[in-house]
Amino acid sequence: MGILYGMVARGQVVLAEFSATQTNASTVARQILEKMSQGKNDSNSSFSHDRYIFHVKRTDGLTVLCMADDASGRRIPFAFLEEIHQKFVKTYGRAIQSASGYAMNEEFSRVMSQQMEHFSTDPNADRLNRLKGEMSQ
Repeated sequence: MGILYGMVARGQVVLAEFSATQTNASTVARQILEKMSQGKNDSNSSFSHDRYIFHVKRTDGLTVLCMADDASGRRIPFAFLEEIHQKFVKTYGRAIQSASGYAMNEEFSRVMSQQMEHFSTDPNADRLNRLKGEMSQ
């Protein structure tokens, strides 16, 4: 299954999100954003909900969140979050600071969908596995 949901937010303002399946991920993600809004520090966190894990990367006021099945571990979802964060900042730059809710959703939800597919199915998306494969060759 892999990564099933992704969101990018500034504080509690959701700028873009994508869900690969029908779940209550959006509702749970907003609850996590509320809880995390009290702290201002950059952080990486994981939260368990039912049989899914929500992974959260918070950097410079931008929160990138994903929901993955528990078999995905932590390394691949956090690699996904790092990639999404970099692409989002590179694409939108300073516009992130003043954008309204869902302002980047139409364009960036496609990017999240593609990256979810890549990190969920491509064994080369996991750098450690890729390096192990290269070393064994």
